[in-house]
Amino acid sequence: MFRQIAIVGTFVMGSLLMTGCSKDPVKLQSAQIVASLDKGSGNFDRVLMICFDQPLRSDYYHKVTILTKESVKVNGEGTLRPLASDPDNKCQLRNVYTYINKDSPIGARELIKDYVVPGNISQILVQIYNEKPEGKERPISEKVFKNL
Repeated sequence: MFRQIAIVGTFVMGSLLMTGCSKDPVKLQSAQIVASLDKGSGNFDRVLMICFDQPLRSDYYHKVTILTKESVKVNGEGTLRPLASDPDNKCQLRNVYTYINKDSPIGARELIKDYVVPGNISQILVQIYNEKPEGKERPISEKVFKNL
């Protein structure tokens, strides 16, 4: 009898541990460039808005590729976190300038300012991962948004 209780207890604890570590599935709904958030500073005149079917409840990692109609390409990545100040918001706002890195072309800030504008986006690829990929992990959610 004690053996059966131990087996059931082990199974229950294992199930709780496995479900406690999993993240909610996410589904991408939309992505677009927003240029109307800046109030004169010039730091938030190019923002990527990524919307999901529900608000994020866990941290996720994302990769983004923005391609303009003139073939200007912006690649970036980073962590998406639940919004503490607005937990029911389904959308995440990311400053496009934060995607500039050591692999970006010279003058990337000016290219973003001149070409990454609403109405001039050929496509945006958004990939969502549970954690930062270290190899060839597949995204848990991925979508291409065109002609924005």
